[in-house]
Amino acid sequence: IEVQAKLLLLLLSAALLFSSQMVDGTPNSVSLDEELLAEKKLKLLNRPAVKSIQSEDGDIVDCVDLYKQPAFDHPLLKDHTIQMRPHVEIYGERDEAAARVEARVPSQAWQRSGSCPDGTIPILRIQKHHLLNAASMEDYGRKPWHGMSEHQTRTSDLSLDAGVEGLHAYGVLMASGFSYVGAKASINVWNPHVGGDDEFTTAQIWLRNGPYNSSDSIEAGWIVDPGLYGDRRTRFFVYWTTDSGRTTGCFNLLCAGFVQTNPHVALGAAFASTSRRDGQQYRIPLNLWLDSDNEKWWLMFGDDDVAVGYWPSSLFAGLRRAATLALFGGDVYSPRMHEKPHTTTAMGSGDFASYHWGTACWIGQPRIKDYSGEYKYPYPFGTRSTQTDCYSAENYAEMLWTEPLFYFGGPGRNLPYCE
Repeated sequence: IEVQAKLLLLLLSAALLFSSQMVDGTPNSVSLDEELLAEKKLKLLNRPAVKSIQSEDGDIVDCVDLYKQPAFDHPLLKDHTIQMRPHVEIYGERDEAAARVEARVPSQAWQRSGSCPDGTIPILRIQKHHLLNAASMEDYGRKPWHGMSEHQTRTSDLSLDAGVEGLHAYGVLMASGFSYVGAKASINVWNPHVGGDDEFTTAQIWLRNGPYNSSDSIEAGWIVDPGLYGDRRTRFFVYWTTDSGRTTGCFNLLCAGFVQTNPHVALGAAFASTSRRDGQQYRIPLNLWLDSDNEKWWLMFGDDDVAVGYWPSSLFAGLRRAATLALFGGDVYSPRMHEKPHTTTAMGSGDFASYHWGTACWIGQPRIKDYSGEYKYPYPFGTRSTQTDCYSAENYAEMLWTEPLFYFGGPGRNLPYCE
């Protein structure tokens, strides 16, 4: 009995020592100053809730009064009146290709645990371990800035230019050369591997205007980002900047800018389901378009084009009137992007584009909208992968004379090609 008691005491001591070194599941290697800074930051980021919902996946979603959301902290939006939905109807073809193959639109996990009342919007609560896990508390919610580089994609009769953030890899379908007032597509949803806590991977739509190293950009899609969310679940995101991310912009509602109107969709919340290899496929239909009469870039979600919210075009310079570059595809960020060994963070499904349906990630029916008001296949267009040994991009149609799906992705490090 005495031996058992000593063993039990030893186990309890070890447990107490381990727990004292953890904060919300995170190693407690932070100073008191960092703890106090995190508490102060949380008070700025989180808004008073009318109701809070504890999601089964560990997230907490706060239902916040519509007019107390972060957007109204922006000096340009102090007296802003919210427009709940577009004044005009949005016409565009349904994604029949995705419907034929039964790719479903996933719900968000928190929706199983409750809903927000009228007059509120769901906002993902930032918790202390999110900040303590982040590379920088000061810059929490922003993309790391490492400059921009210009990449040129040649087609049969012209070349297309696009800026790529430093330490990023792209696999994209791109359109450039005209003025675009909208872009839409269905994005296949996966849960790819992310190697480091300071890395992320996305599948998304971009609309940009301006010099490659200081451009306006609005973006939407899915992301796996342990540095931002403290886990590796696939989540819905939006992002914006007015200077290629140098000093402005953020994800979701982590700074003033995007105005949310939808009470059912939480930016940053995890999807309840993702695609399985040779199994059920999931997709998110997204539509970004400019209501020039009311000066708003709207974000619509789902087959029925339900409004999520908008960016007031007054936030921007070039994007105030139109985009000049539209991109569809994947993005991987890693501080070790150009080092050996290469990052193992995957793009898309984690398989190369050449694996095609059921294995590779795809984008269906990519469309741009020009001043004619019609949605059209991107033109002029080209496909681009910035690290072809690690990630790839391909337009592929299974049958002749049918519209291709745009496939993209890859595993990152794969010996001996991507070392």
